[in-house]
Amino acid sequence: MRPSSLAVICFFALTATAIADPCGMVPPVYVGDDIPIARVGEQKTYVFFKDGVETVVIRPGFEGKVEEFGMLIPFPAIPDLRKVSDNIFSHIAAAVDPPEVVIDVRVKILRLFQRASGRTTTRGLAVGNKLAKDDVRVVKEEAVGMYEVAVLEAGSAAALKKWVDEHGFQYPEGMDNACNDYVKQGWCFVAVKTKVGQKKGVDPKPGMRKVDSSLPDGSTFDGNVQAMGFRFKVKQLVVPMRLSTFNEGDLHNIVYILSNKPLKIRSVPEEYVVRQIPGAQLLKNVIDPLPLRIIGGTVSNLKPFQKQNLKQRRDPSPHNGAAKDLFTADLLAVKEDRLTHPHEEVEKMLLAVGERLNLRGPEIDKLNEASLKAERDETVKQGLEELKGMTLSVIDGSFPREVLASRNLTFSPYKMPGRRNNREFYDAKTLKPAPVQAGAIHYGAVSQLELPKPATVADKSRGSRWGSLAMLILPCMIIGLTLAVRRRRTN
Repeated sequence: MRPSSLAVICFFALTATAIADPCGMVPPVYVGDDIPIARVGEQKTYVFFKDGVETVVIRPGFEGKVEEFGMLIPFPAIPDLRKVSDNIFSHIAAAVDPPEVVIDVRVKILRLFQRASGRTTTRGLAVGNKLAKDDVRVVKEEAVGMYEVAVLEAGSAAALKKWVDEHGFQYPEGMDNACNDYVKQGWCFVAVKTKVGQKKGVDPKPGMRKVDSSLPDGSTFDGNVQAMGFRFKVKQLVVPMRLSTFNEGDLHNIVYILSNKPLKIRSVPEEYVVRQIPGAQLLKNVIDPLPLRIIGGTVSNLKPFQKQNLKQRRDPSPHNGAAKDLFTADLLAVKEDRLTHPHEEVEKMLLAVGERLNLRGPEIDKLNEASLKAERDETVKQGLEELKGMTLSVIDGSFPREVLASRNLTFSPYKMPGRRNNREFYDAKTLKPAPVQAGAIHYGAVSQLELPKPATVADKSRGSRWGSLAMLILPCMIIGLTLAVRRRRTN
């Protein structure tokens, strides 16, 4: 199992005998021969921090035999909760390195040659008074999409374990010391629980009077669950990852941290900082047309059919628009001194209604997003300017186990060497160096471009040789045909 990017306590209530941890935050705990839940996919976390406001976003993926699962997450202050777009991490990666729109002029030349030759606002809630050792206080409860969420305060790890057991969850052994440390520091815990149902049992049909959200016997689940965001107030940026050391194997994490300074994680190698994007560049990446790469020619070689729908194809919104929404919502929360925006509260209400009717999935999400588009666009508009003062740092690596075991993650200012801060060293979309591409890259609207300089990247591929050959042969064929026609007329 891989560890999650957010080191927290996770626990599960299974109707079968298998009990494990889909987040990969603690070792699997199960009995019997059933398949335990296993954490799958890249372990990614988004963190935002500015002027005492912090946001953490997670989207765990898992596989195994399970009908219900849950998470218990410690926070230094009571967070406000919200659903986040399920494609958020791919959109954050595309905000770091926007995808390119590629047009190969050579392809059209080759085809010509082939034809010629015949082919609601809420303020931050303060943590309550100190509880008795055996007490647990439920601060608030709400539904966020497919999740039922309770924010808890506990007087001790023993009291927390009792609450977990009484609500049908499994409390992993060996976590008492870490949990008691969080209790002493006055942290709260967010308990998350969800039901995973079969699609045919919850889809509405004519004459349907009830739903069946249970999984068939012996079935398994494989995939990601709904992404969630937690926004709260804290004096110092901190990410709790101590409990991830209870996992066996490599503690590999990818952390995207948006702050007003370029940052690194203390006690983690500086080389793990693989990209840092200044806010001004980040802003351009999410609002400007996607980069246009032309191979085998220049802008002047583009034919009318190649320019058709080019503006739509270069629209960045389908690729990193969710990241733009996330960044600007967090920045506006700081600017307006609140932890939640009206459209976020309305979205939670719509999700709660959908869950009450047992309706969920991408179709429902699209309807909700469409109904809130105007409010979300206004949030983006008000928060965009604030993005210029920020920096997005990408940290990718296997975190030292001894460091994570002793303390939560804290951050310090760090500016990475410029020679490493590029796609050739680390592409955020592929998590590896980007290959050298042929052709010339252009930014901005095509109509505003001057004729570009010849491509500086040599194209040594077979396609390039054929393209060059076609460009030489085609004029010769035209000249030859012209001469042949003149001879016939002369004769």
